[in-house]
Amino acid sequence: MRSLFFLFIVHLLALGSGKAVFKNGVSQRTFREIKEEIANYEDVAKAIINLAVYGKYQNRSYERLGLLVDTVGPRLSGSKNLEKAIQIMYQNLQQDGLENVHLEQVRIPHWERGE
Repeated sequence: MRSLFFLFIVHLLALGSGKAVFKNGVSQRTFREIKEEIANYEDVAKAIINLAVYGKYQNRSYERLGLLVDTVGPRLSGSKNLEKAIQIMYQNLQQDGLENVHLEQVRIPHWERGE
């Protein structure tokens, strides 16, 4: 019983240190450390937002969604329409000049009505 109480106290002390302690003893970063890391991306995030809201990519998301809905149609798991939509988006992202655009090999189950 005393050892259980001791472990509980150690756990409380770890919580009070500002770092979470996992079962394997590895500590996680504090909220302050995470906040500081996120603050480093503020300029990049503002540039992306400005490009999407005010720049040449304004309304691009809605245009691409409209393209998929109007030309490809429903994109059910494993369907030909899903494959077509993936290829369209892959080409669009490459044309936009994004880095490291690639497709992943996945196994998607597909069901069709019938025998």
